[in-house]
Amino acid sequence: MNKYLKKIISVMVLTMFITLTMIGCGSKESNTKEETKTKEVNVICWSEYLPEQTLSEYESSTGVKVNMTTYASPDEMLAKVTSSPDGTYDVIITPENYTPVLSKKNILEKLNREKLTNWSNINPSYLGRENDPQNTYSIPYMFASTVIAVNKDKVSDKITSYKDLLNTKFKDSIVTIEDPRALVAMAAMATGHDVNDASDSTLKDDGEYLKKLMPNIHAFNGDSPKTLMINGECSIGLIYGAEVALAQEQNPSIQAVYPEEGVYLGADVFMITDAAKNKDNAYNFVNYLLDGKVSAGISKVFPYINPNKAAQEYLPDSYKKNILKTVPDEVFSRARTLKDLGDDNSKIVDLFMKVKDTK
Repeated sequence: MNKYLKKIISVMVLTMFITLTMIGCGSKESNTKEETKTKEVNVICWSEYLPEQTLSEYESSTGVKVNMTTYASPDEMLAKVTSSPDGTYDVIITPENYTPVLSKKNILEKLNREKLTNWSNINPSYLGRENDPQNTYSIPYMFASTVIAVNKDKVSDKITSYKDLLNTKFKDSIVTIEDPRALVAMAAMATGHDVNDASDSTLKDDGEYLKKLMPNIHAFNGDSPKTLMINGECSIGLIYGAEVALAQEQNPSIQAVYPEEGVYLGADVFMITDAAKNKDNAYNFVNYLLDGKVSAGISKVFPYINPNKAAQEYLPDSYKKNILKTVPDEVFSRARTLKDLGDDNSKIVDLFMKVKDTK
């Protein structure tokens, strides 16, 4: 009996040892997974487009650090994204016409809307735009119009169009954004062409307009063109409406004109990269920014056109009634949307760089 009892005890001990080992391994695996949860999200975005306070509040509420990379022009963004190793960036915030460019390069994630509970906050009229009709890859962040800013203390002439900017009286007095696609589009409107026409004849006309404008351009500034208007270095700007609105707060003499030939109106969008190393954090970050109160807080700092309907209740009447922050229907009817032009995009960049080099 002792012999059999010893065998039974040995089997029981062995079984207990195996069971405890498996439990221990299971606990270790669980702990490992917990420890490897990331606590950061890597974002690339325009300069002066996400308030520091918004980022700090997100970090405080989630414990996730936001690593920001900024750029001054979309082409700089494209160069950084395409030249970096996969997974360098989790979230990209950039003009909508770069959505097809990045998706064709297999850089973008097909969005999982179940992870974006604040998706419904977007006004439907701002969805389904030409560059991403089903919003497969992109979510509207802010819309930007480009206007002519005029310091009426320094310029008495009436300016209503792009052509007026060619007046030799304005030599070395204009600041413009540094976005080849947008500037060539405005040159196309000035010369009576479609903004998405990249034919050689149209680009020739666009180039002629820009060459005539070049002597009047004092600076290209994609970071903070308003600064040159505020400090008096430039008396005219071909810049984003939000920049003009911010400039007006410090100098009410700076006024805005929506050019009569047409208005460049574009969206900047959120996109998540397919190779994101912090994908859950990327979704969480974007969803946080889509919250109505958070979105309104962003607009109060950077007063671009806000497509978030849930933000409206948190925005003051002064915002809603300002034509730079809430664009009138008449202006929308003259607005032009930029499309991805495929290989022709390089022709536009080449044209811009060639003209800019003459400066």
